Parts: sequence; structure tokens; C-alpha cells
Amino acid sequence: LPFGDGNRWVEVAPAGAETPIAICPPGPNTVPGGKDTGISLATDDLEGLHARLREQGADVDAEISRFPGVPPLFWFRDPEGNTLVAVEA
Repeated sequence: LPFGDGNRWVEVAPAGAETPIAICPPGPNTVPGGKDTGISLATDDLEGLHARLREQGADVDAEISRFPGVPPLFWFRDPEGNTLVAVEA
């Protein structure tokens, strides 16, 4: 799939799966000591997921990013500082 400035990502999943994993270029929001995992999780309710993660105290971006030609997305970090991205499907 096209992504931003000429980048692309690849989605992989077992046959019949509802949830693919997207392999994409590293993002800009990696925390020191953590790694950008390159893992993207797709959801059809990005706003709801963002709100739920924030309410539960997860380390998520303050706002959902909206770039021209790219689906809405936000980055979040696990307890070790590794970065993942949630993207609207």
C-alpha cells in the first residue's frame, strides 16, 4: 500500500484472518532506549482506540496524526519504550 512520500507498506495475515500486520518504514516517535518495531495495527475505530488507551494511561501520542494521502494514525509505546502504530482501516 502507498504510504506518504513514496514509501510503501506490506500487510501480512494467514488466510481468512481478520487482522493483518502491516510492515512499514520506521516512524519518527521512537523513545530513547526503545525500538521502532515497524508493527502497525489496523482498526475501524481509531478515535475510540486512541481514547481508550489514553484513559487507561497508555503512552500514546497526544493527538491522532492526519497526513495527506495517508490514513489517520497514532503511535504508542509499550512499557519498554518500543513504538507501534495504530492506523484506521
